[in-house]
Amino acid sequence: MSNNMKAYLASKYMSGPKADMILEHAGVKKKRKRPKNEDYTATVAEGDGLVLQHADDWRKSKRKDMDLDADDAPVVGKGATTFKKATSAWSTVGSTALPVSSRASRVKEEPRENEAGPSTAADAVDPKPQLTKRRGGLRTAAEEAEESAAAAAAADLSPSPEPDAQATTVHRDQAGRVLDVEQLRAEARQAELEEQLKEKEREEWTKGVRQREERERQAREERSMASMDVARRADDAAMNAELRQIEREDDPAAQFLTSKKRKKGRKRHAYKGSYPENRFGIAPGYRWDGVDRSTGFEKKWLLAQNARDRRKYESDRYDMEDL
Repeated sequence: MSNNMKAYLASKYMSGPKADMILEHAGVKKKRKRPKNEDYTATVAEGDGLVLQHADDWRKSKRKDMDLDADDAPVVGKGATTFKKATSAWSTVGSTALPVSSRASRVKEEPRENEAGPSTAADAVDPKPQLTKRRGGLRTAAEEAEESAAAAAAADLSPSPEPDAQATTVHRDQAGRVLDVEQLRAEARQAELEEQLKEKEREEWTKGVRQREERERQAREERSMASMDVARRADDAAMNAELRQIEREDDPAAQFLTSKKRKKGRKRHAYKGSYPENRFGIAPGYRWDGVDRSTGFEKKWLLAQNARDRRKYESDRYDMEDL
């Protein structure tokens, strides 16, 4: 490393006798910083960086170096007794004047009986007493009792509002809109009736068609019986016909009864004539002209089944000959 570099480093980043020796050898004089404290001792120059100083000396030096004209100079001579109370930034407006705890100030503000002042709507309304705004401190028990008594007296003097018999309750929703209670009740009743009708329809459709027809038939019979005589004898033709239509299990006379007549209705056309057999027993259409247009597989299949049954029969018969 060159001498110039050593001298630069010693002047900028080093201190102590070694740095002084390097600078003296290079011919450069090191600029010493002015010590901030007059009690700067030679121990710093020796390189140890430790200053030994008595506590009393340190306090004396601080008082001596303290600038009394500076902004942070301590205030001397002002005690707690000379503290000036700050003025309140609150102001009283109109009839919302706050009650003062002092008895003299309250008597001073009360109007005289023989003086008639202008009465306003704001004076008629006695606001709720509020506590006086204070910067700090605690309130005594006497002040608390005095303010409580004044509040109780004001509450007794003020007339209690009587509820109006003609007044109605106003209902509002979350948005603040006025609700019509009668309309809401009518809508609720209508919705309930519709729900009952839907429930009846669901119960009706869950039942079978046969049961519904039976109920309708029974209702028609009941309406027709309303115009009939009360007495029904054994020779009643309608009753006997109805009883014959009922089928009962294990009826011994069921074989003597004629079969029920088939209800008349639309019938399907069927082929009248002979046709070749098939394994499914399906008859041809009623417009068939009698010509077999199949591949003949059904005929061969039936012949094979007959041949197999014939061989089995002959085999069983041969086995039974020796017995």
